[in-house]
Amino acid sequence: MIVLRPMNGENYAHAAAVEQTCFLDRPWTAEQFREELGIDFSRTFIAYDGDAAVGFVNIWLTPPTATVNNIAVLPGHRRRGIADLLLDCAEEVCAGLEELTLEVRVSNRPAIGLYEKHGFVNVARRRNFYENPREDAFIMTKKLSGVNGND
Repeated sequence: MIVLRPMNGENYAHAAAVEQTCFLDRPWTAEQFREELGIDFSRTFIAYDGDAAVGFVNIWLTPPTATVNNIAVLPGHRRRGIADLLLDCAEEVCAGLEELTLEVRVSNRPAIGLYEKHGFVNVARRRNFYENPREDAFIMTKKLSGVNGND
């Protein structure tokens, strides 16, 4: 059973280990994850399968919007609904905000499909956003209900 836990001073290295496995392009270090703990608008949740960290999501809450800075699931645990749980958690944390946004490699069809399934739409393209390898990013956004009750 997958359980989501908030990142804290004892488990931030677990998120970093997932990051290092999943990303080649400027992966965050354990120190960067530890620094996120001191940012009042940052929230990170780690997905555990038993005692093993298998994914995480990092969100910045900057009203009226929020940004998914990073979301990752270990390759051996993908297609099991873990990313869905992490995105649902991100959206719950954003209650009262108007919009949730993220960037994704234009070639990452599985992630784009996941985001579209969750109601994100492609709103722009950032040229040469990624470096390893060099590639554009789509900026995808999801409208949330917001503080005014807008849908």
